[in-house]
Amino acid sequence: MKDLLASQSADALLVETLIIIFASVCAVALLARARLPAVLGYLVAGWAVGPHGLALMSASVQTRFLAELGVIFLMFMVGLEFSVPAINRARGDVLGGGALQVGLACLAIAGALVLLGASWPAAIVLGGAVAMSSTALALKQLADQGEVSSEHGRRALGVLLFQDLAALPFLVMVGAWQRSGQASVIEILRELVIAAAVLVTAALCSRPVFRAVLFWVARVKSADLFLLSVLLLALGTAYGAHVAGVAPSIGAFLAGMVIGEGDFRHQVEDDVRPFRDLLLGLFFVTVGMEVNPSIVALAPWAVLAWIVALVPGKALLAVLAALCRRWPLPEAVRISVILAHGGEFGLLLLTQASAAGIIGADTVQPVLLALVVTMGLAPVLIQHNGLIAKFILGWWLRSPPTPDESAASSSDTQSELVLICGYGRVGRLVATVLERAQVPFIVVEWDVACFRQAREGGHRVVFGDASRKHILQAAGLERARLLVITFDREPAVGKILHHAHEIRPDLRSIVSAADDRTVSSLTLTDSAAVFPENLAAGLALADQALLLSGFAQEDAARVITDVRLRLNPELRGHVGI
Repeated sequence: MKDLLASQSADALLVETLIIIFASVCAVALLARARLPAVLGYLVAGWAVGPHGLALMSASVQTRFLAELGVIFLMFMVGLEFSVPAINRARGDVLGGGALQVGLACLAIAGALVLLGASWPAAIVLGGAVAMSSTALALKQLADQGEVSSEHGRRALGVLLFQDLAALPFLVMVGAWQRSGQASVIEILRELVIAAAVLVTAALCSRPVFRAVLFWVARVKSADLFLLSVLLLALGTAYGAHVAGVAPSIGAFLAGMVIGEGDFRHQVEDDVRPFRDLLLGLFFVTVGMEVNPSIVALAPWAVLAWIVALVPGKALLAVLAALCRRWPLPEAVRISVILAHGGEFGLLLLTQASAAGIIGADTVQPVLLALVVTMGLAPVLIQHNGLIAKFILGWWLRSPPTPDESAASSSDTQSELVLICGYGRVGRLVATVLERAQVPFIVVEWDVACFRQAREGGHRVVFGDASRKHILQAAGLERARLLVITFDREPAVGKILHHAHEIRPDLRSIVSAADDRTVSSLTLTDSAAVFPENLAAGLALADQALLLSGFAQEDAARVITDVRLRLNPELRGHVGI
């Protein structure tokens, strides 16, 4: 009997999984054609299959558990981005501007709700939900427009980073209410103190442990073992926080923060990202199941009021916060437009507060729908932030650069460094020569011994697999003037050149090959020059022989070049002279 029930449960879970995946594929595909974010696709898919749509299914215990894992991985990734030195360098934008924006929005919304008769826990949670914007949406859109490095883009991202960090105390408050069942100020403060103490203590104790574990695993050079170890650290820390009486998401944030301070951050981020995207997508599907569009007919003014609070209301408060920081008015308006929408953490706070009984379903539904609508508007608002700022201010602001101007201006900042993939015997020589010539460079290395050797040599080095696109971007491929690949593992080299051509089609690259037999497979793009090591060594020796035999340097170079091309005609146009 138990076996039969288990089989039926497994079949039901498989059917639910297929329904969710099929609905998500359809919704994300349709919205992608309209250039709308995948988050909206998951929300639409959840609504379509949920009780307020086709009623094919409702959120089960299994799907809710997987959605909770998505939240854990989301907080883990936020922790990876949390760097105390980086925040300290940009404390004016992050701590100053971010605290003012979140504080003003939360106080304004919470104060208005208390005056309307809401309880103070519900008012604070709703204020926090409105204060949060979507870092993922804003970052992607600003990157597509080439505005990440602009002054308004940099400051907007600083505020968004603070919003992600500010979600922590709200989550702690919701967790305290859920465990105690009462809105006691003393209980909330106690939970905050416990969470802060656990974070600080665990961070100090776990830092050397995490570092030692990851270094040991990295020496094994097993990608699977590295990934499993990262998952164990993230989920193990989340469970440890749960045992200590703190929300698992706080523990995951701690694990990400500790790992993010080390040398493995970019590799870890690239490994964990697929898990986060998949499970977080499931979280949004479960949120979509709770959205009831019919609330528009039942409470249209409530939905409209929340949309007004999220877009013009939050934008006005963001302008006020920016002016308090003495940022220029045109820049302040553009930042406010970028922030004028709802975000993932707003959805997370609402769903958890609703589950904890802090906010009733009648109150949650209009806010959920307003958040979803404004997240759909976000790409359009961010894309036209300059034009909207011009319209609002009523006078001509400098418009964002056109694509040609943007490419021209970015080329100046991109031509800054040489990106060296590999710090083996060839990479070390290249780095030494560039250092001697005072040419800035960054090394990407996967081998722990070589990585440490580069660090001990005082070089800038990123730990990670250079064949992964995200690692190349983290190392600064967008601003590189030359790519040097110092190993000849054909699959890896092919991926690196493919990613480089995709990100920077104009970027020139040099590839070191062990011998001339692998050259034809490595000459993948017109901008790639290949240097076979056996040819380089033999022909360099022959060149010295010619010079010592009395040949002029130009004549010797001409002979060597002719021999090189006779030996390997396929190198014509690809081999450096």
